[in-house]
Amino acid sequence: MHIKTTILFCLFLPLAAAGRNDNVVFKADSTVTITASFSGDGPVVLTGSFLPAERTYRTPAGVFTRSGHAGMSAYGNGKWIYTTPRLKPELYTYAFSVNGRDTFDISSPDTVRDGGRMYNWFIVKGAQTDCYVTHNVAHGRVSLVWYPSEIQGLPRRRMAVYTPAGYDRCHRYPVLYLLHGTGGDEKSWLGLGRAAQILDNLIASGRCRPMIVVMPNGIADRAASPGEDPYNRRPAAATAPESMLGTIEAAFMHDVVGWTEKNYSVAAGKDSRAIAGLSLGGLHAMVISANNPGAFGYVGLFSAQAENIFSLGDNSRYVQSLASAYSSLSSALPFLFKGRKSQRLALMAQQVRHGRLAVYDSLEDKMKRQFALQPRLYYIACGRDDFVKKLNDELREQLDKNNCRYEYHESDGGHTWVNWRRYLVDFLPRLFRSGADGK
Repeated sequence: MHIKTTILFCLFLPLAAAGRNDNVVFKADSTVTITASFSGDGPVVLTGSFLPAERTYRTPAGVFTRSGHAGMSAYGNGKWIYTTPRLKPELYTYAFSVNGRDTFDISSPDTVRDGGRMYNWFIVKGAQTDCYVTHNVAHGRVSLVWYPSEIQGLPRRRMAVYTPAGYDRCHRYPVLYLLHGTGGDEKSWLGLGRAAQILDNLIASGRCRPMIVVMPNGIADRAASPGEDPYNRRPAAATAPESMLGTIEAAFMHDVVGWTEKNYSVAAGKDSRAIAGLSLGGLHAMVISANNPGAFGYVGLFSAQAENIFSLGDNSRYVQSLASAYSSLSSALPFLFKGRKSQRLALMAQQVRHGRLAVYDSLEDKMKRQFALQPRLYYIACGRDDFVKKLNDELREQLDKNNCRYEYHESDGGHTWVNWRRYLVDFLPRLFRSGADGK
């Protein structure tokens, strides 16, 4: 694959299968026995997505939960064991707390980062999870690429790009821009999202068209995932208010779409472009597509944070006045505004003052224009117990009022990767089904 010299860094990632993990044993009764070795006397507490979730804290955005926990049993020589309840087919994550310190099994080949924490994982096989497993099919290739950015302070940013097996520059491919949520980055859909495995399997079985999938970093003050960002050394954060100020959305068409179409063999035009995202990425997908009504023929909102509190009514004016006051005070008294937190606030103030929030102005009118051009698919999916369901219901009421046609999928569960993987499997086969391959 020929890539222009505007790529500053490129790494090809193998789409590897899960390695052998002797510490995870699958039983005939659908239980799983997990063992681990830790020095000291413990106690060792297991946290896992297969355990009942625990409510942790309430925020203006909703109630957030974490995986439940259970004590492990010691059986000598620093070894600990736990057998799960009977499990349905799904991808499960787990980690440990040893004497109050969070950790994971470093000896396991199956690890993944979610936000700022590392987890181990395993898949209980079945019809539901067949797409998540690496099968003996032709595999696509994932590249981590740097591209020039117009976002101030981040002259280059990174994204992951999936090209299907047999990618050929003589053929033009449709493109899906797939966006992550708060706390995520350009690797999120490749990790817990299993996007590469899902694409390989669906394409190989003929259930989905071969396509390029672009997974950019959607955190406004980060160029790349934590630890790999030359401009930002902070660990991953659970919140991303700076990413709700319009910066990512305003730069998206020029930075991400423009660069992709110059450097990959893509079929240009609305019917060859799709955009989808989960949570924060769903908000970005909604706003980017509304501000560029002729750009995307397919839009997917997965558990979308379908409202931006910073842009609502008087909130926008209030945020703008705060940003102006902060900027004026920091200029007059710079010694009071040192340190990383102040730098982050300064960046947010700068974004507001530069008018990036304007992408959220008159959003309903923009969406009317978008639907007047008749997108081939506007897909909304949300869990019944998801804290953003109310926002999604309100969005659908608005679309119904304006006679905008969309497809809605409601599932069990909440704001979890369990649902987002399933939405992706449901969404991909609906894309580019007629005349979108450039032939």
